[in-house]
Parts: sequence; C-alpha cells; structure tokens
Amino acid sequence: MRKSVATIAVGLAVLTGIGVALGSAVAGDSDRQGGFRHGGDRMSEKISAFVERYDADKDGRITQQEIDQNRAAWIAEFDTDKDHGLTLKEFEALWLKARHLEMVRVFQLFDRDGDGKVTLEEYQRPLAEMVEEHDRNGDGVLSKEDRPRQGPHRPRDMGHEHDDHRDGDNQGSRQNDG
Repeated sequence: MRKSVATIAVGLAVLTGIGVALGSAVAGDSDRQGGFRHGGDRMSEKISAFVERYDADKDGRITQQEIDQNRAAWIAEFDTDKDHGLTLKEFEALWLKARHLEMVRVFQLFDRDGDGKVTLEEYQRPLAEMVEEHDRNGDGVLSKEDRPRQGPHRPRDMGHEHDDHRDGDNQGSRQNDG
C-alpha cells in the first residue's frame, strides 16, 4: 500500500511538472503540423511578445518609461474604484485580459483540425505525447526512473538507462533481466 501511494505521488509530481511546462510553454510552441516542438525559440517568442506589448513608439526598443507608462495605463484601466490600487477582483480582470491571447493560442494548439472546437482526443493528445516522450524506460508509466540523468555530460538522446548504444540492436551494455 505504501509503495502504491509513493508511486502515485511520483506520477502526479511528474505529470504536474509536465503540465506546468506545457502551460508555460505551449502558447506559440507548435510546429506546422500542430505538434509540440522540442526546444525551439521559446525565449525569442517571449522577448517578441514583451517588445510587442511594451514598445509604445514601435522603434524596436523598450525604455523603462514605456514599461512604466504601460503599467500605469493598465492600473488605471482596471482600478474601477479609483483608489490607486487593485483589489483581487480588479486584478483578476487585468490578469484575464493579459492572458486572453495566450488562452486563444493554447486553444488553437489543441484544435489541431482547426474546426473551432476541441475534442476529447485533441485535448488528450499533447499530454499523451509528452508521457510517451518522457517515458524513457518504455514501461508506459512516468516514474522517478524516467527522470533525466544528472551531470554535465549527459547525452542528448536519453534513451534507456543502461542502453549506451544508439544503433537499436539491443545488445550494448544492457543487463539481461532474465
């Protein structure tokens, strides 16, 4: 029983981590076929979105003054009681407006066929792909054994833990279990 609870906890932790990574990286992170890119230009996309939001004079540069003016304008827009601060309810409205575009992009990512609705299969597919990608030992379960190896010289192809070859012949240094 104790081992089962630990296994479930590890699985939930891995899925939570994947969900957080997915949620923070998914907007604009798909390739032309609607799949997830591995790596990619996330930082470049975030910088572009930052410049688009704050570069008021559209000169390709952002000054602290432009950032401050943008923030002041947003506070003024959502400070409905005009007390020069945001209540949680007022901040919620600001947050929802700021995240609306991201939400639309995520919706479009899930809606792979572009029909304007997300089916159960479309909704399940991205996390199923991530489970498949991160299930390094191929047992169909995410667990601590699937965590990337630590160290400065870790190979890019993580493969099986004891599988040091890359040619697929299943001989190399793999132990015989049976």
